[in-house]
This record gives sequence, structure tokens and C-alpha cells, in this order.
Amino acid sequence: MRVEVPFIPAGVPFAQVALIVLLFIATFRRPIRSFERARWFPGIVVVLIAYLTIVSLVNDVDFIRRLGNIAVLFTVAGFLASGRIDIASAIKGICVALVINLALFYTGIAPDTYGGVLTGYLADKNAAGLIYGMAGLLCALTTKRIWIRVLILGAGAGALVLTDSRTSMAAYAMAIVWISFSRWSGVIYKLLIGGGLTAAFFWADANLSDVGQYEESRAGSDALRDRIDAASAAKVAETPWYGGGLGQAVVEVEDRDWFFHNSYEALLAEGGIVALAAVVGLYVVVGFGLANRNPPSFATAVVGGATLFLLLAATRLGEVFFAPIGLILLGIGLALIIEQDLFRPNQRLHPTAIVPM
Repeated sequence: MRVEVPFIPAGVPFAQVALIVLLFIATFRRPIRSFERARWFPGIVVVLIAYLTIVSLVNDVDFIRRLGNIAVLFTVAGFLASGRIDIASAIKGICVALVINLALFYTGIAPDTYGGVLTGYLADKNAAGLIYGMAGLLCALTTKRIWIRVLILGAGAGALVLTDSRTSMAAYAMAIVWISFSRWSGVIYKLLIGGGLTAAFFWADANLSDVGQYEESRAGSDALRDRIDAASAAKVAETPWYGGGLGQAVVEVEDRDWFFHNSYEALLAEGGIVALAAVVGLYVVVGFGLANRNPPSFATAVVGGATLFLLLAATRLGEVFFAPIGLILLGIGLALIIEQDLFRPNQRLHPTAIVPM
């Protein structure tokens, strides 16, 4: 995602530059969590990046910038997990920035790029829906008071309504149900809950997405989305099983280039079946705590709900798995695998502890 800020020269990827500066600073901080329980993560990331590089070279596409962005974001996830980047500070910083974006938007300072619905410096309403929804869920981790958690989750829902992103609103509702019931459920019941919520999401998408005000107001944009989806599916069908290389999740419709509106298809277009299995597998294993030996907690329920939100939103949004907010979620999930309490006092590790990131 690109964020254009008026006082920064046009074309400068402000979000990426900010992340690189953050990583540079974090490199000089010692970690507080060992990677002993998640030592497999850096290996998977290295293999995935090497694979995407080879596929891109084989297909002779321009991939350096996107590969660099992906590498930076995976490093952010690792630094969050190890504590080089403080999780509470990261979450609060994101939420404060989003509140400022909302305030600037409704005071007429931030740009209005989507006909009055909340976007601001996020530019696109679906990107805004993804980020406001994820932030609303993750911000609930930063407090132990139930009434404040409820207030935060309600504020997240309100912000989503302002973005008018139907996909994100539906996915957020499913995430809230997951958070409410999954913590006290066994694996089988979690599978049933997850399956039922996924089925409910797709039913709502098929039957409720064009009711009421949306029947006429979104008819044109939905028709365009259908054409983009058809072109995306056709491109994926023509792509080799190993993918077409980074940056190839783009189609031409009506003499314009459009990014895919489905992140699963985007993974297939760029890295084929291997990338799809590796990336989605990482989110499932880490987000739902399949490698987590710690007891269930509110934090594991929230991260699971946020993961469900992300996986559902990815069916209708084109850049989810490699979006900054997605890799932040991955880093928080990794931290929960390593240690149950994400916000314990800042105690540094012994120098001999295994911390590859």
C-alpha cells in the first residue's frame, strides 16, 4: 500500500520508508523473547523469498522493489515477535494514526478519494476497511478492562461503517463472533465455528451485498469488479503452476491496469501453488495458534479473530497477505507462540538465547 503525503515529494513510498527507518532503529535494540519455539519461521521466510526471486527471474519480470517490500515486512514480523519492536507501542501507534486520519478526513484536510466515505491518506475504501478493521481488533489487546475492550471493538465497527467496505464489515462481524466463543472451545469446536462463520460470510456476500442502498448505488462498480475478477481468473488459469513472478497480479480492463481483487488469486499469479500454500499456511498456523503450546487467552482469541477477518477479507481484497497490517498480525501471532504474556515487563534476554531475528 502506498501512502502519499502532501509535504513529501510525489512518488515516494512513505509507508515503506517509515518501516525501513523503524527497522534500522530496532536493529540496535536487544530482543526480549527467544525464537526457540518458532525457529522454523526465519527458515520458511528465507525459502519463500528465494523461491519468489527465482520465479521472477525465470519469468523475466521487474520484481526488485516488491521483493524488497516483502522482505522488509517479514523482518517487521520477526522483530515484533522477538520484541525488538514493542507490540503495544506498535498497535497504539497505528490506532492513533488512524484516529488522526479520521479527524483530518472529516475536517476536510485529508483527501476524499472515494465519494465521501472514509479513506483519507489510505486512498482506497477497501484498504481503509481492512486497516480500520484489523486495528479495531488488535487494539483490544492493549487493555485488560472488559468495558474498554467492548468500547474499542465497537469503535472499530463504527469506523468500518464509515469506510462503507461491505467485505470488511461482514468479516469483522465474523471475527467478533470468533472472539466471543472460540476461547473456551476445543479444536473440533473451533473448526466447526470457523467453518460456520466462513459459510455465513459467503452467504452474506452472495445474498446481502446488493440489498438496500447498494442495489443501485454500487451496481456500476460491482459490474466493473466482476469484469476484473473474470480477467484475473483468466490470467491465473494461463499462469504456470509455479507462478508468473512478483508484480503480476494485475490485469487490463477498460484500457486501465487494475490490481486483482482476490488475494488468493494474487498469490497464485505471483508465486503459484507454492506461494499460496506457504503464505496462507503461515497465517493459519500462526494466527490460529496451531503451533502454540500456551493456554488459550483473550489474546489468542483476538489474534484468531483477526486472522479470520484477514482470510475472509482476502477473498474480495487484492493486497492482504503482504499488506503491512497483515505482517504485523503475523508478528503478534508469533509472539504469542513464543510467550503467553505479550506485555510483560521489558526484561532482556540472556546473551546466549536463540534469537535469529
